[in-house]
This record gives sequence, structure tokens and C-alpha cells, in this order.
Amino acid sequence: MTRVVTPEDWRAQPWRNGRGTTHEIWRDPDDESYAIRVSCAEVTESGPFSLFPGYRRWSFLVGPAPIQLGDHELVKPGDHIELPGEVAIEARLSEPTRLLNILARDDQQITCGFGLATVQVRFVFALAASPELPRWHALVLDPPARFERRSIIWVC
Repeated sequence: MTRVVTPEDWRAQPWRNGRGTTHEIWRDPDDESYAIRVSCAEVTESGPFSLFPGYRRWSFLVGPAPIQLGDHELVKPGDHIELPGEVAIEARLSEPTRLLNILARDDQQITCGFGLATVQVRFVFALAASPELPRWHALVLDPPARFERRSIIWVC
């Protein structure tokens, strides 16, 4: 069954380190021991990110302003980094922005990306509106399916 997740459905939560807010979009399974979690973080000031030992982290720029994450600069929407969750990340920014963060337990075999997915996906997040999905809406696809659009962040 395919499920649409609108920004009104997101669940606001404080960051683990108390320095900001994230909006949980989807987690699987939907409990505290999740294997995969997708959230949209409001990054309002420079500083350290929370650590997630035992997880892999993908951070995609979805907001209006660039951000420096360690040695990596994310400039345009869709730019991203992938790092182990225990790696310390220091964020530097000149104005507030947003990141779409995907966390997956180390034992999960997942792939994430931006742009046209050539495989069946479990989750998509729209950076731009399409006929099927307004901007900043998500689809949870069960079973996984193709969703051939260019301005999406996807998980398979």
C-alpha cells in the first residue's frame, strides 16, 4: 500500500544534543528500535550534530541556504553526504537552512540518492512538485516500486 506523508503529518522532535528541532517523516518499523528513519532538520545555527552510533547517516540539503558539514559543502538542493553515525559533524552556516536526514542501522542494506532512481524505491521525498506529489511531500511505497521523477530524494 502506498502512503502519502504531508508536511502536516511530520512529528517535531528535539535533536538528541538539544541544539535544534527535527521533523520525523517516516520510520520503519515505527518504534524506538527503528531500522530506517527519515527526518527534516531545521538547522538554525552552527555547531555539532548529534551522534548516532550503529547507524549510517545521509544528509541532503533541502533548504534555501548552503551549509558546510565538516569538509563537505552542500550548496544546492539534493547535494548530500554519507557518513557513519558515530562520525562527529560540525555544521557551519551563514543563515538557517534545512537538511533531510536518513538514518539506517548498520545491518540494513539500503541505498539513498537524489534524482532519477533506476531501481524500485521504498521512500521518496519531493524537492519539486510533480503531478503525483507536491513539493516536500513524501511517499512510502509498500511494496517497493518505481517512481521515475528527477527532483526526488529516494531510499531503496
